[in-house]
Amino acid sequence: MALAALKVALIQMNLTGTPERNLDTAADSIREAGRQGADLALLPELFPYPWFPVREDATHFALAEPDTGPVMVRMRDVARESAITLVVPAYELDAGRRFNTTYVLAPTGDILFRYRKSHIPYHPGWFEKYYYEPGNLGFPVFYLNGLTIGVQTCWDNLFPEGSRILGQKGVHVILAPRGTGKASLARWRTALAANALANNCYVVSVNRVGLEGGSYMFGGDSAAFDPDGGVSAECGTEPGMTFATIDPAIVDRSRSEWPFHYDRRPSLYRELTGEA
Repeated sequence: MALAALKVALIQMNLTGTPERNLDTAADSIREAGRQGADLALLPELFPYPWFPVREDATHFALAEPDTGPVMVRMRDVARESAITLVVPAYELDAGRRFNTTYVLAPTGDILFRYRKSHIPYHPGWFEKYYYEPGNLGFPVFYLNGLTIGVQTCWDNLFPEGSRILGQKGVHVILAPRGTGKASLARWRTALAANALANNCYVVSVNRVGLEGGSYMFGGDSAAFDPDGGVSAECGTEPGMTFATIDPAIVDRSRSEWPFHYDRRPSLYRELTGEA
């Protein structure tokens, strides 16, 4: 039996409010996504909070929460209310360790999956190593309506190894929440499209948008890229929502016509891991 297509809501947000206000805005958009028949809704990187990694400030450590904290309790309620699967990027506290974590919540509100950002930048505007450590869960996948799905968070998408591992696991779509500036939009489009094309899958990326902290402009330009590297849906540069269709038949056709994974030669790649 052929797998059905998946409808994904891309929710692009300007996150200048308090976490409570941002959660309210996200909840309204998620409910609307459910009314419009979305199977899954994707939010931007670290969406409940204004972009705190713009500078080093130890008071922001208090934003990190366990998966039983107020952010996840609220989002579990929203998942149940909207009856769709939610992709929730948040600031996780786990036994004293902090991570940039993307949770996936089932329509029941249960945690279906979590991915911890693996590649952590540290440069002006993104002092992220100060706030959280590299992920320790590898590159897992989850399943929804028979489709295989993975996550790569922001900076991860500039390192093709993670996307390649997900491609090897047969993902139909890589979800890519991010927080990237307006000046780098063209670079990000190229990188995301390349990962889609090289792995014969969709890449769906949602960015923050608008001015934060009085000086930093996030670029928006949330978009879905198909297995040919083309844009199949996009949000532009204002807060809003659009929908992408993930068609497994197109993934299958791409992998048949362009068998990149079949033609790999792992024995030649040992230099990448220092094993040569």
